[in-house]
Amino acid sequence: MNAQLKESGTPLPRIPPLRGHVGLDWRFRGLNIRPEAVLVKDQSEIFPTETRTAGYALFNVVGSYTIPRQHYAQIISVNAFNLGDRLYRNHLSFIKDLAPEIGRGVRFTYTIRFF
Repeated sequence: MNAQLKESGTPLPRIPPLRGHVGLDWRFRGLNIRPEAVLVKDQSEIFPTETRTAGYALFNVVGSYTIPRQHYAQIISVNAFNLGDRLYRNHLSFIKDLAPEIGRGVRFTYTIRFF
């Protein structure tokens, strides 16, 4: 982004880098699978008190299975994130120089929805 102070041309602080998501949503009966890639460009146009952050690519997969009933639905979900166990830092984080973002992980969820 080109957010700058008018007088000096200095980049403004905490401007997010270019970021995009690419994914696919595949559904078959009660099964839903969504793989995605998150692509983030490096941020080199920084305010004098900020540090530069490198670009990164993350790969995530979300899968769920829905069991429908007459007045409720049971949903079993699995969310696998940062599958490549990529070490990366979020440019907008106040503690990016002290701690990177979370590594590889899996989250299991069971939900009941009433209607």
